[in-house]
Amino acid sequence: MIDYAATFTNFTGAFPNIEAVNVSAPGAGDGTEFVAALVNDIWGRAQALLDYAGLTPNGVQEAPDTAQILTALSKGYGIGPGIGVIYWKNGTPAANGDRVILLQGQVIEISSYPLLAAAVYVGDANNGTAPAFYKTSDAGGTTRSTSGTYMKLPDTRAVSLKGVGNQTINGRTKVGPTALGEKQEDQMQGHFHTPLNGNHFLTGLGGKEGNRTVLISEGDWWIGQISTGGLTSDGTNGDPRTGANTRDSSIGTNFGITY
Repeated sequence: MIDYAATFTNFTGAFPNIEAVNVSAPGAGDGTEFVAALVNDIWGRAQALLDYAGLTPNGVQEAPDTAQILTALSKGYGIGPGIGVIYWKNGTPAANGDRVILLQGQVIEISSYPLLAAAVYVGDANNGTAPAFYKTSDAGGTTRSTSGTYMKLPDTRAVSLKGVGNQTINGRTKVGPTALGEKQEDQMQGHFHTPLNGNHFLTGLGGKEGNRTVLISEGDWWIGQISTGGLTSDGTNGDPRTGANTRDSSIGTNFGITY
């Protein structure tokens, strides 16, 4: 931006608190000058924002519903409706006056959040099967309808976020969700124990003898034995064990979305 102190004769204060001054009387000529440098500075920043966002002037005068500058800011800096946020503030977004909704599986009325709904809607073709961001005709979110006036949001409480799609890491394919809002559960890595000594598993203290594993099985060294007559499900080839719970390190926060 231009240096106001170097451009204008009549002003007050110093950077960053420079302000314009009014004329002392009509025609006095002691007010802040309205010069081309000031106009070009305003035009320049507006055009820079549009260019940065890949937009060109649409010929419509800026107004609350047609402000292209707002669109440029949203697209250029990824801050518009539909952007995910981690919300650490104390209190709810509504109480704090923030344009954020916490994602807790609720159903919203589209007319109250039109920009968000337009940004995240899954489309008519996916409305019948999408796990979230689909339209419904009722506030309970039970009746899907492409002409519905409500939208279902995903529930991020008590779950970790994972990127959509798959990738290969160290030669193994890591399978992620296939769609936004889809949940993955009970996909723990399972394993089976190898049966030893005929019909039994032996569980005991052991060690290595050369390349061979040695199980100590004398006296009280045995901790127990498990029959091979019915393998316990490993969570991959059968139903997971009731009450089993394995989780990574995590920290509590609120996940929200801008509107």
